[in-house]
Amino acid sequence: MITPLLSDWMRRIGVGCLVLAVLLFAAAVIAFAAGFEPAFLAMLFALGLFTFAVGALSVAHR
Repeated sequence: MITPLLSDWMRRIGVGCLVLAVLLFAAAVIAFAAGFEPAFLAMLFALGLFTFAVGALSVAHR
């Protein structure tokens, strides 16, 4: 059983990570398009952060 306080915190963490992942991915795409090839690693990190955010939001939903 999940407490309402934990549910609230997981929702906040999930939304924050989701916003950060979208901004990081957008910045990495811009940097990659400008010719900075190691920005591809930031895209992978943004994907992992997005996955974590979805998991946190699913925990908060229960």
